[in-house]
Amino acid sequence: MLTMQKLPIGVQDFTTLRTENFVYVDKTKYLYDLITRNRIYFLSRPRRFGKSLILSTLEAIFLGRKELFKDLWIENSDYDWKVYPTLRIDMSRVDRISPESFNKSMKGLLLDYAKQYHVTIPREDDSTPDIFTQLINVLAENIGKVVVLIDEYDKPMLDNIDNVELTKKMRDTLRDFYTILKAQDHHLKFVLLTGVTKFSKVSVFSGLNNPQDLTMDDRYATMLGYTQQELETVFEPWIACLTEKNKHSLEQELAEIKHWYNGYQFSPEGQRVYNPFSTLLLFEQQVYRAHWFATGTPTFLLKLIEQQQFDVPDIENMHISEEAFTTYDIDRLDTLSLLFQTGYLTIKHYDPIEKSFELNYPNFEVKRGFTASLLQYTTELTRSTQDNTVFKLRRYLNAQHYDDFFDTLQRFFLAIPYDLHMKGEKYYQNIIYFILTLIGVELKVEVHTHLGRIDAVIELTDKILIFEFKLDQSADIALAQIYDKQYAEPYKSKGKTIELFGVNFNTQKRNIDEWKQEVLTEC
Repeated sequence: MLTMQKLPIGVQDFTTLRTENFVYVDKTKYLYDLITRNRIYFLSRPRRFGKSLILSTLEAIFLGRKELFKDLWIENSDYDWKVYPTLRIDMSRVDRISPESFNKSMKGLLLDYAKQYHVTIPREDDSTPDIFTQLINVLAENIGKVVVLIDEYDKPMLDNIDNVELTKKMRDTLRDFYTILKAQDHHLKFVLLTGVTKFSKVSVFSGLNNPQDLTMDDRYATMLGYTQQELETVFEPWIACLTEKNKHSLEQELAEIKHWYNGYQFSPEGQRVYNPFSTLLLFEQQVYRAHWFATGTPTFLLKLIEQQQFDVPDIENMHISEEAFTTYDIDRLDTLSLLFQTGYLTIKHYDPIEKSFELNYPNFEVKRGFTASLLQYTTELTRSTQDNTVFKLRRYLNAQHYDDFFDTLQRFFLAIPYDLHMKGEKYYQNIIYFILTLIGVELKVEVHTHLGRIDAVIELTDKILIFEFKLDQSADIALAQIYDKQYAEPYKSKGKTIELFGVNFNTQKRNIDEWKQEVLTEC
């Protein structure tokens, strides 16, 4: 029996990966292209997408570790494997509590590199930027041009982003540090900075000499993450195990993997890729779960959505201009840009004429996980209460037990703490949207017609359910609007039973106080 390689879950060190029989998806052609095309780059990708491994791989290349690249693309290329002094700086390992602690911690890291390369820093009591300058100088003069690889460049800002003033101070501190790279340009062989967010160049990189931004470059859209071909070839043994366990055909299993973890598109014309972290855990555990989402709740994003009164149901067909990705800054946080950069939204379509992007959830894992987090944040109810409600609602909806369905919804609203109820139709609609999304039905919200906009449409195997929600009015008024606006018209040709639901929320009772259901007889 053939022994399978180990899956590199949490392994970010290229040397460990290559010497301890871990699977490696060969991305070295991309790295060769970077090294031979230009010198200074920037790349933004969501967390746990392989940025650290890319930097570790580059470090091995610049340290001349050719033996680690046996049977990889770059081994047979014309790369010369010359050794360069390489500074790999991981900002997650630097103290980020304050600018002062950052500078002290960073200074210690830089002096450690001086000892490692056996060079002397003339003035060790200087400021951190000055120490950085001296280190690059002495390395270039004594050994050769310097490689600088910076991981999580934005970590000192993101860790403090709830505190705007402190974040600005950290931004200024980082700007002073990164400015050195421009001043030392003649001493640098190669520079790559990676992070999650893409703060505008004016705010953080104003002193850096125009790094080439790879974030939305079609040529490097699949440098991180797994393509469909890579998935099916590199991980064929694990897919076979999953197929056997679930008693699926290969086509069924591949479709399920794609549904859960594929869908990330990082450039206008780029190929879609799989989330590497979730995919590896799927193959390791042989279970479909929200593996990536479970590693970090986007609390700050949830707060931002609430503060900016972001229209969550519209998240599934949001549009954003190309310029919005380049003007993002701490002083004007843009929810949509942040959701994209952090991996909760991705590109679904690009309009080259209007230079605009249509964004949506990348896959089922993210949609379900993000919706569950929003519902929990909005209601402050326990996850067990939330899950139990969703389970009951799914059962009642499938059985068409509408009395039980709405009774369960009413009980859910009763459980929400009094002070969380916000007056406004949108608050209640959002909660309904979250719950219906988690039920897993085919749901569309804010559906535009020629006469208006339907609040929600659910399409089942044999039925179509049309919902209209009102605030402090009546179920009859809601039903009347469905008829007056001819909301059912686009669905009559489907040959399914159409059921209409008028629902009224009462702000005094903080709950649904009336609902009515009718079967459309005119089809």
